[in-house]
Amino acid sequence: MLPAKLLGWKPSSYEIYCQAYREFGGSVCNHPLVLKILEDRAPNQIQFFHKEANGKIVGAFFTDKCGEIIHPHKKIPVIFENIILPISPDLGSFYLPAKSKELSIRHKKQFLNFTYGVLNRRSICLVKDSFSKKTNKKRQSDMNKFLKNGGEVVSASSFSSEQLSAIYLKLSGMRWGSQHNHSDITELAEFIESIRTMIFGNVLFYKGEPCAYDLIYQAECNNWIYFDDHNGGIDTTIKDFSVGSLLLFANISEARNLCQQKNKEFIFSIGRSNDKWAYKKLWSNEIKLGKSIF
Repeated sequence: MLPAKLLGWKPSSYEIYCQAYREFGGSVCNHPLVLKILEDRAPNQIQFFHKEANGKIVGAFFTDKCGEIIHPHKKIPVIFENIILPISPDLGSFYLPAKSKELSIRHKKQFLNFTYGVLNRRSICLVKDSFSKKTNKKRQSDMNKFLKNGGEVVSASSFSSEQLSAIYLKLSGMRWGSQHNHSDITELAEFIESIRTMIFGNVLFYKGEPCAYDLIYQAECNNWIYFDDHNGGIDTTIKDFSVGSLLLFANISEARNLCQQKNKEFIFSIGRSNDKWAYKKLWSNEIKLGKSIF
């Protein structure tokens, strides 16, 4: 990998990175607040770089000490995938002095040392821009039936961070067969509180009890809002309704409406493509990710 300094990139700072992110945007995993949380927990693990043109910042990025676009601290529920770097789209084809297997398709043809497709099997599932009238009608009908039979859709903003943590861990435990204790609730609650301004979505209730919740983050910039559905849980004892699908429908609908209100592009990730999770194909398109090759 070629040295950054030889390619016009200067050693930079968190503050300049924030400036570039505000201007050019990014995804959730490389949002300045996420990086701050990671650095607070494991300081001095990443280095920043920026590029200037005519005295203006035209892009910035960061890497770990091995040159990879990632933060080595792993103990928070954020995954570095579909990385959109805060770099001007007008900046032509050039070599990016960094490594990754998770770069967004938005940078295709922008970086000479990244490839998409055959050499990188990784793909991200991005929710479709729209669904057919038939699909929307069926999903709305299912939602109406749920609401008429003891179901509720409650905004995540109605709950404290500790409540969201407890709901998430209980329902994800039911879904995945995992166990948790009080310290797990406290630890996750502290993280949720630290990233509270980025928390998005709803909690589904059935007959007065939480039955579905996904931990979703949102990252907003000048041109788009990026929603990242990290993971979630459901009450697996409920057989009358597909509460996971109902929740996803509610969250996608709300996210789309928010983007329309603000006249911003809608980007909603439901995570990595995997044949084990075939349901994702009903909601999303599989988009190839970029991998550095030299």
